[in-house]
Amino acid sequence: MNNKRRNNIKNVVSLLKTAISDLKSILDEEQDSFDCMPEGLQNSMNGMNSEEAIDIMQESVDNLEEIIENLEDLTF
Repeated sequence: MNNKRRNNIKNVVSLLKTAISDLKSILDEEQDSFDCMPEGLQNSMNGMNSEEAIDIMQESVDNLEEIIENLEDLTF
């Protein structure tokens, strides 16, 4: 791989790291919101939707982190 493509990958990795940081902030806010809900509300449709969103965001963060690791293997 030439340096130009290697640098392009590094730029993509940087963007993904920024996206992860933003996503983690949203995830933390959603988790805090869910944690502050009364138990009855946590068990409601709103609570279940919140839990599903938390799970999906966490899975997305994990997947993005794995992608970054794979891409970083290409650039070093």
